[in-house]
Amino acid sequence: MTQDQLQAFLAVATLGTFSAAAAQLHKSQPAVSKLVRNLEDELGLLLLDRRAYRPTLTDAGRLFAERAARLVEDIEGLRSFGLALAGGSEPVVRLVLEAVTPLAPVMAVLRAVQTRFPAVRYELRTERLAGAIEALRDASADLVITQTTGMDARTMEAQPFAGVRIVAVARHDHPLATAGAPVPARLLALHPQIVVRDSARGELTHTLNVLASGLRWSVTDLTAKLEIIQAGMGWGGLPEHMVARALARGELVALEVREFEVAVMELFTLRRRDRASGAVAQALWSALAPSVRPPPARKSAGREKAPTRRPRRTRS
Repeated sequence: MTQDQLQAFLAVATLGTFSAAAAQLHKSQPAVSKLVRNLEDELGLLLLDRRAYRPTLTDAGRLFAERAARLVEDIEGLRSFGLALAGGSEPVVRLVLEAVTPLAPVMAVLRAVQTRFPAVRYELRTERLAGAIEALRDASADLVITQTTGMDARTMEAQPFAGVRIVAVARHDHPLATAGAPVPARLLALHPQIVVRDSARGELTHTLNVLASGLRWSVTDLTAKLEIIQAGMGWGGLPEHMVARALARGELVALEVREFEVAVMELFTLRRRDRASGAVAQALWSALAPSVRPPPARKSAGREKAPTRRPRRTRS
């Protein structure tokens, strides 16, 4: 039994498909399937029922997964602890950002840390809403920058990073652009709100500033959302740093939407407190300490309230 086999099995058990597990582990789907099959053969035990469209855990697989998850966490924790004791640098550091995170301050930190640890490889990716917290929880990230909604204070710790103002916008010639302030709810409901889907796959998913009624289009990244709004095909909330130039040029118009619950997304740097950080992750944690102050809130800022579960996983 190897750590690779256990990680492949746990990834399939958590994500529900071999293809998703392969993407997370940066392996081919056949390689993940072979790792899980070899584990089952070695144990003489069927861990996954493959008869349905998606593999599901057998009763034995469910019990085995619980023990395997604890073991893998212990191994990773011991590895990190050893690196910390030795003062050595990790070969790879995985940083996950909430999609609205401004990149300039993050790049400045990475550039400074890179001069101290030039041989380290960084894996940088973005997630949406609960996706970053989920990455930290399932150990596919060393550090994340995101909201604290869904954070487990027993195993995670957080420090403030920045506040990102969310601005509702529409193209200058969109019907909502001349609808007055605040825009009447009945008019908002007549035009598609462009929302970004939560990238989390588990129970942590939630929504932000999504109107309960009305037309809705969903996309999977902020760039697509901005392009749809710039095309005049809908409206929605975007980080201020992303639309500032278009607003200044008059291409987009800021809307006053009373139905939006959050005007500023408070972002935090998070890491696992139950695992020792390697030298590079520790350097990043220290360098990402509060240096970018959140802008003053125009509405209720601060941390989100606990979200209400909705059938679609979206963001404004």
